Amino acid sequence: MGRACFSGVGATLDFPTIGQQQRVPVRRTGRHRHGLHGGRACQPRGILILNETIHLDDLTFRVQRSARRKTVGVTVERDASLVAHLPKHVDIDDATALIRTKLVWVYQKLAAHKDIGREAVFRRPEFVDGEGFYFLGRHYRLKLVDVGAGEPPVPTVRFDGDRLLFKRQQVASGEKRIAEYYTRAAHPYLTGAVNRWKGIVGVEPGRYVQVMDLGFRWASCSQDGTLNFHWRMMQLPPPVIDYVVVHELAHLKVADHSAAFWNEVARVLPSYQTHRNWLRDKGGEL
Repeated sequence: MGRACFSGVGATLDFPTIGQQQRVPVRRTGRHRHGLHGGRACQPRGILILNETIHLDDLTFRVQRSARRKTVGVTVERDASLVAHLPKHVDIDDATALIRTKLVWVYQKLAAHKDIGREAVFRRPEFVDGEGFYFLGRHYRLKLVDVGAGEPPVPTVRFDGDRLLFKRQQVASGEKRIAEYYTRAAHPYLTGAVNRWKGIVGVEPGRYVQVMDLGFRWASCSQDGTLNFHWRMMQLPPPVIDYVVVHELAHLKVADHSAAFWNEVARVLPSYQTHRNWLRDKGGEL
């Protein structure tokens, strides 16, 4: 496990040195902030500038090596740029694999820096009777139910007509329970959507579809073809889900958001702009 540090330059996460088991304390880097962007003469002693970069999913990390550094670390700067801090002789592939394990942390810090984090973008449920929830674009009203000690066990979350039934005894952990339910539902649904669209796009994604909390992002794709989706995808209407899936599959052909990328999305899904606008305008209200 790494340890997080918040300093003048933003958020920093350090990992134990590759090959070591002990935890190394996080160093504050605020005193070197200006040196990171200056010329060679302004760099702090021991910093090596090699023009290396690490690309993970849709993120790019500027690599900064140091002869003094003993750990691999990541900094999310205040301008949302990303820096990977590496010891002088650590292999770039080993460092990349280690940083990949903490991408969710990076996404969450990017969200916080842009003031569009999870609390700002997504509505926080209160878990009161009558509260609205969405599942596959359909609106449901929450109904809290009491389950007595002698009654047969029932699922914490279940649907009944236009109501979402939730065990009152689980309200304290409500957000976690809802996330777990949506995550379980998302795996088969999104895998099916990927299988429907991959042939039309003309790509072969990675073997697995991953569902997780991606902070403020709906989805991302890795260079190895793995598709990552936010569990909140299950709140969206099916046509919008299809747009997000096509969007990520298209990235397996075109990595950036150039005209070539959007032309590919339009070829597969001519109505994509409608769904893109819906996601932008209404996605945060779910």
